Amino acid sequence: MARTLREIVGERIVLLRRRKGLTQPELAHKTGMGITTLNRIENAHQSMAMEKVVALARALGTSTDYLLGLSDDPGKENELMPAAVA
Repeated sequence: MARTLREIVGERIVLLRRRKGLTQPELAHKTGMGITTLNRIENAHQSMAMEKVVALARALGTSTDYLLGLSDDPGKENELMPAAVA
């Protein structure tokens, strides 16, 4: 059975958060979202606004394409994304 977009995003956030050694409260604080909200996103129970996708990508040092499953390369943040967007 194919994974949903929410599942892909949640799995990738958890993977990158753990690689960076961040707790949910630390990542939630960095992105300006609540811990419960982040937990629900990681567990594929909630979607999020575009601004939160950008904030998470920045905090995790990756691209929005990677978080959304459009790329399999988590290593590079999108250089074309202006900082003011987050």
